[in-house]
Amino acid sequence: MKLLFRVLLLCSLILTLPVVGLTDIYKYRDANGRLTFVDDKSKVPAQFHDDMTSISDAEVSHDVYDKGDSGNESPAKSISKSQRADRAAKKKRQNHQTPVKISGNRVLVPVDVAMGNRTVKLFLLLDTGATTTVFHRDSLAKLDLPSGKSYKSRVAGGGTVKSEKIRFRHINVGPFKEKKTFAMVINHQGQKLPFDGMLGMDFLKRHPYQIDFQNQVINWEILD
Repeated sequence: MKLLFRVLLLCSLILTLPVVGLTDIYKYRDANGRLTFVDDKSKVPAQFHDDMTSISDAEVSHDVYDKGDSGNESPAKSISKSQRADRAAKKKRQNHQTPVKISGNRVLVPVDVAMGNRTVKLFLLLDTGATTTVFHRDSLAKLDLPSGKSYKSRVAGGGTVKSEKIRFRHINVGPFKEKKTFAMVINHQGQKLPFDGMLGMDFLKRHPYQIDFQNQVINWEILD
C-alpha cells in the first residue's frame, strides 16, 4: 500500500513540474527577408504580424541550423555564401584596377621591369599609336642590359631612331606579369619627358581596358 502511495505521489509531482523547452517562439521575415526568431509576441513589429508563426523552441533549432521555411538551405547559410561571393568579386575587381597618373590627355601607367635579379619601377605613356612597348635606355640604367638585335624605329613626327629588341625577365603591368617578354629600348634624345617610355599595342591588344579619368584608374577587363 505504501509503495502504491509513493508511486502516485511521484506521478503527481511530475505532472505539476513546469514544462521546460516547450516555450512558444515566434518567427517572421523582416524587411530584408531575414528569418527572425523572438520569444515574445510583443517583440514582433506590427507590420509583420500577418506573416508571424508560432513554433516550439525544439523546432527553432531545426529551422535555424537545418532548413528554412521552404525546405532549402537555411537563410543564414545562404546569406553567408552570397556575402563571400560578393567579397570575392569585389576583390577581383580591385585586383584588376590600376591607379595611374593623368595629365591632360597623357595617361601614365606604373610598371615593374626586371632583368636578372634587379627590378626598376617606371611610368609608361599609354600609347595606342605605338606598335610595341618601348623603354628609354636611361630609365633602365640600374639594370644590366644585354645587347639586343638592332632596328630602326619610327617615332612621332616621322623620324627614325636606333633601337634594340631586348628580352626582359618580366614586365609587370597592373595584375599582369609578362614573363620573358621582349620590348624595344631606345636612346631618348632631347627634352626630358615625364615618362620612361611607351606602353604599346603589343600589350594593350591582349588586355582590354577602360580608363576612369575622374578617379585616375585603369579598369582592366576580367576575362574568364
